[in-house]
Amino acid sequence: MSGPGPRASTREPARTVLPWQASAWRRLCRQREEGALAHAYLFCGDRGTGRMAFIREFADLLLCEKPQNNRACRQCRSCRAGGAEHHPDQLILAPEEDRKDIGIGQVRELAEFMSRSGFSGLSRVAVVTQAEKLTLAAANALLKTLEEPPGRACLLLAAVSPGSLLPTIRSRCQILPLPRPDRETAKNWLRGQLGGVPDQTQDDLLEDALESAGNRPLEALAELQSDQPASLGACRKLLLDLLSGAISPQQAAAAAAKIGDMAVFEQLDRISTILIRGLVTGTWRNSANRQLAQALPASGNLAALLAFHRQVALARKLLAGPGNPNPQLLLESIFLHWRRRLLGKRYERFNAEGGSI
Repeated sequence: MSGPGPRASTREPARTVLPWQASAWRRLCRQREEGALAHAYLFCGDRGTGRMAFIREFADLLLCEKPQNNRACRQCRSCRAGGAEHHPDQLILAPEEDRKDIGIGQVRELAEFMSRSGFSGLSRVAVVTQAEKLTLAAANALLKTLEEPPGRACLLLAAVSPGSLLPTIRSRCQILPLPRPDRETAKNWLRGQLGGVPDQTQDDLLEDALESAGNRPLEALAELQSDQPASLGACRKLLLDLLSGAISPQQAAAAAAKIGDMAVFEQLDRISTILIRGLVTGTWRNSANRQLAQALPASGNLAALLAFHRQVALARKLLAGPGNPNPQLLLESIFLHWRRRLLGKRYERFNAEGGSI
């Protein structure tokens, strides 16, 4: 069945064009004013950056009877019919609940929908939310619609990157990148969402959330608004406690398991990247990261961190692979590697003295 896709894990802001999307929005609006809209667009951007909110806002604009200042008016009959969510001239295609891909049957339904006359007399809009999940047969069926586009209809494809689609589909769409924001833009937007007076504590929290989310502002906002502590901060504390001898690798692994195995390895990858980058450049975005770096021994940091980074990457690969490794043993191994490689002789003395550095 076609319709809204599975509920995303990332919260979306109220329908709006986000600051880092302004340039792409202006481009579309200019095309609309000049009567030069394409029959098909491919919007490329990462999760957690507002890609789908942008596409739905554009769909609302295309369906609106009386746009105002290049935005849907939210008041005309068409807008009151439900906008891009439930409008009869709007079709949203996503993987069905019990499937991971978009099948040929769904694309045939889309082709039939696009060929019909619209109820409103304006555009008909079809949105494919995860175009990279089209099966080969579905992609080839979609190609036929792209080769013979019906009048007054627009197809909006969403994908992480253009390379995930067939070249023949890419060539028949106008590609519009929706990049992640730069760090300051993301932080300023988060401050506006959270309110309050900016201070160093809030700035560190925002940096942590953005690092944890891979600079995806919507994911960072969801983490900041949740009741759970940021997993990046929790993993960083485990590494600090291991260096100080406050906990053992086994205790660290047990605590990490409560966060989630894959999440921990992802954050350990990020933390080691942050530390390596900071040691190379001498700059730190977050005072807590600087504190962790200062807790490292004075010599051999970079080589040890590079080795740790490689071990984390290997552990992530093993955990995601078909071998079914024991996650607890992997966690214990990686935390033991951290303490042994980063402390060096201090680790040997720690063991010899019965656990006291």
